[in-house]
Amino acid sequence: MAAMLLAAGALGGCALQQAAAPSALVQPVSDVSFANPLVRQRADPHVSLHSDGYYYYTATVPEYDRIEVRRARSLNELGTARAQVVWRKHATGEMGAHIWAPEMHFVDGKWYIYFTAGRAEAPWEIRLYVLENSAANPLEGQWVERGQLKTGWESFSLDATTFTVKGQRYLAWTQIAAGDKKGTNIYLAKMDTPTSIVQPAVLVSKPEYAWEKVGHDVNEGPAALVSHGRVFLTYSASATDANYCLGMVTADQDADLLNPASWRKSAEPVLRSSVANSQYGPGHNAFTTTPDGKTDILVYHARNYRDLAGDPLKNADRHTRAQAISWRPDGTPDFGVPVADAARSASGSVANKPLFRDPGMDGAADPVLVWNAQRGRWWMYYTNRRARIKDPAPIAWVHGTHIGIAESADGGASWSYVGEADIELPPTMGGKDATHWAPDVVRGDDGVYHMYLTVVPGIFTDWNHPRHIVHLTSTDMRNWRNPVEVKLGSKNVIDASVVKLPGGGWRMWYNNEVDKKAIWYADSPDLTTWTDKGRAVTDQAGEGPKVFQWKGKWWMITDVWDGLGVYRSDDLSSWKRQDGNLLKGGGSGLDDQVQGGHPDVVVSGGRAYLFYFTHPDRRGPDKDKDGPEQRRSSIQVTELFEDNGKLRVERDQPVAITLFPQTP
Repeated sequence: MAAMLLAAGALGGCALQQAAAPSALVQPVSDVSFANPLVRQRADPHVSLHSDGYYYYTATVPEYDRIEVRRARSLNELGTARAQVVWRKHATGEMGAHIWAPEMHFVDGKWYIYFTAGRAEAPWEIRLYVLENSAANPLEGQWVERGQLKTGWESFSLDATTFTVKGQRYLAWTQIAAGDKKGTNIYLAKMDTPTSIVQPAVLVSKPEYAWEKVGHDVNEGPAALVSHGRVFLTYSASATDANYCLGMVTADQDADLLNPASWRKSAEPVLRSSVANSQYGPGHNAFTTTPDGKTDILVYHARNYRDLAGDPLKNADRHTRAQAISWRPDGTPDFGVPVADAARSASGSVANKPLFRDPGMDGAADPVLVWNAQRGRWWMYYTNRRARIKDPAPIAWVHGTHIGIAESADGGASWSYVGEADIELPPTMGGKDATHWAPDVVRGDDGVYHMYLTVVPGIFTDWNHPRHIVHLTSTDMRNWRNPVEVKLGSKNVIDASVVKLPGGGWRMWYNNEVDKKAIWYADSPDLTTWTDKGRAVTDQAGEGPKVFQWKGKWWMITDVWDGLGVYRSDDLSSWKRQDGNLLKGGGSGLDDQVQGGHPDVVVSGGRAYLFYFTHPDRRGPDKDKDGPEQRRSSIQVTELFEDNGKLRVERDQPVAITLFPQTP
């Protein structure tokens, strides 16, 4: 991470050189393959195979504000595993900024996370810190702050890792030398406890070769592989653009590891960018094995494009990847070249199952997708209910929530958490304590974005309170201002869906709760002034209407609490109901074995994709309980198909999805 302090430099030795052809291998390249990238937008990965048979994973998140932990039975499942937030940065003081490079280790019967953090008031005062958890499962129990891990002198320090050799535990980390002002080195020391070292430390590697000094003088992110009678300590070098690469120092296992003379540095990078495989800036790695322990695995991050726009520190596209390690006859590892991303189908990448879970509250619902032209990514806004709140009063967990945002960099196949929408409401609408539900977002002709948000003015334990649709505007899709209540058919209205009319102007459909939860509509010439028109669909109650045009027809899909009702129209006024509901009952996929609710539809490239949410654990004998399991929700996607004027889905089939950029 230290290499991110300055803008990316021109391509140098790491990126332009091609790796030397490997010598004959004593262990051939394993046929183990991975669905790379394993986890998108997660840099500095650390993964370990624990004795319980799970892989435990943590990494740097793009917001640099929290530490997440995942576990899965296989490396390929990490991308869809629940990311549990176990710690967040402080609002002030130390551990208040730049939360980087967490590593989780099981030491002496407890779990420890070693991580890097700056001060909130001085973000570049980077130091090492430790968390401790005594639970058997690190996704449970309490993480306790153990403070700064002292290295012997105070300077920019980061990227700690720990390992054992012949029963002795060591700490390796990155730091600027005492009295120096630039250049990060790799240091090593014995540990006497899981949170302290035996001083003094020794320097085992510093930037010396040209390929370690492109853009910055950097050795950082050490990782240890103890095998074949030796200790291999890899590290990352140069700027975090395409010049980023892996170097390595080696010592005999029986040598005095605290004697710098015991270490020999490889003269060339051991892993570097591959133009042929479209992999750039591989680095900051970890080591693990297959479950049977027979194959060593290299886990690292890289981008799949070379040229960066803007500050590399703000680029989120370093994805976690993995590949098998081979061994040469001389007992040294051959890392090869970064493997290409897993092949995409002709129709797009296969969507994750489930598509998305909120990493904090785990209550993602009511999705709506919008193309973010500034970011060049698809954004998903969603209701984020407080599924994990402990012992809530009845119904309170669906109140008090703000709108979450997720982002896709691969056309909708996978999504990463961005944060919350910054929505400013006055005290008369509940202010900061207002409940935010079910937004719809459209782009006006002038380029301004318009949100129509359901607002409940507080946190309540019953349903007997007003609910309004509030209009807000934004130019960046993150900050929403100028709230104005839209005057509609009653004082209890929710779930707006807005569409541009073919002849000009706009139409909104919504749920009028006072009128037996019928779907009503209103028209506007300018997205600001609305005239209510009354009922649109009254044959059954429903909410979350979604209206879209596809296959020469207009369609409306509503949540009828028994799957999704479907209507068809030629004129956006008269609606004919389709027999049967979509997503009634359950599918067979992960988190998808119950009915689907509150949809969005994106039409892209002539295909239509249905996004919806589920309450995965509302089934079986415990379905009617009110615990975190029954409250949690997941976002899913399936493809829509049209047959003779009717819509259908095949929810159990993999969805190869490509959402193309949208033009105004």
